[in-house]
Amino acid sequence: MLSVYLAGALCACAMSPARVPPVAPEGATSVGPFVPEARDLFEGCVPVPDSERSRLYRCEGLTVWLAERDGMTLEQALAEAQVRVTQRLGAGVTSVEDALPLAGRPWPAVRFEACAAGDCRAGGYVSAVTGELDRVRQLGCVARANARPLLARCVELLEYLASNGTPEGEPLGADALLVPPRLPWRPLAVPDGCQLSVSTARSGRLRCEDASFLWSLYTPARPAVTARWRSRSVEALWESLPGAGAVEEVSCQLENLDTRCSRFTVPAPEGALVVWAAAVEWEDRALFAACSHRASEAPFPAVCNGAFTLP
Repeated sequence: MLSVYLAGALCACAMSPARVPPVAPEGATSVGPFVPEARDLFEGCVPVPDSERSRLYRCEGLTVWLAERDGMTLEQALAEAQVRVTQRLGAGVTSVEDALPLAGRPWPAVRFEACAAGDCRAGGYVSAVTGELDRVRQLGCVARANARPLLARCVELLEYLASNGTPEGEPLGADALLVPPRLPWRPLAVPDGCQLSVSTARSGRLRCEDASFLWSLYTPARPAVTARWRSRSVEALWESLPGAGAVEEVSCQLENLDTRCSRFTVPAPEGALVVWAAAVEWEDRALFAACSHRASEAPFPAVCNGAFTLP
């Protein structure tokens, strides 16, 4: 359900929040907070919060993801990954069973393409491997236009994720959530009935029935990198939501700083949703955030935690 995908909420707090320690700069690069051994490989990739057991990375021309599953066989995880691809790319996806050499041995995989009359929208791979604690690591990569150089990079990125897990070096799972969630300068609240699905010192996502709030940070901030990071994060959101309308740019404020918001509408059976997304720099940090809510609600509902305002 689309509203579940976007769902997450925060309430605005009237009292002044206590200060919390800033996000540590260690492990951060100009494009993402990756550990040293992952920086060259993930150069140009932007992390996008997904869920407590999964991570998604938007790179130049491709999107790659990792999810850890308990209680699943490799076959079940592979089938679930194929469904995710079909939901993302829509009709016209063809696939063949394959195998990929990941983490030192061949693992079951599926090679897929979305092509028509020789014109390809996308292509890529999904696979599944056995990771730490006997969890199944579900892996996937979608390359724009089914381009061979991008497919080759897909395999390189999947190899790292299969062998090492997240490029941030952070574990996945409910036990790894930072509670309560926070921005470097203030804590955030999770309203009743909402779920904290991602929460680290660098990113987070909250889901409710009909709204959501997500955020990510990097340091040190660089204007050119922030602009690219914002663009790719908005692209990742837009492409993940079937039927999303045209993106328009409007003046807004994020954390009381003037900026431009990307805004678009997404159809849903329960009523259209509006998505707002923006990025700002503050001192040596950059923040990207997005909030979604019912189009019938006035901007901005409590889900946004007061992060977004209109000038």
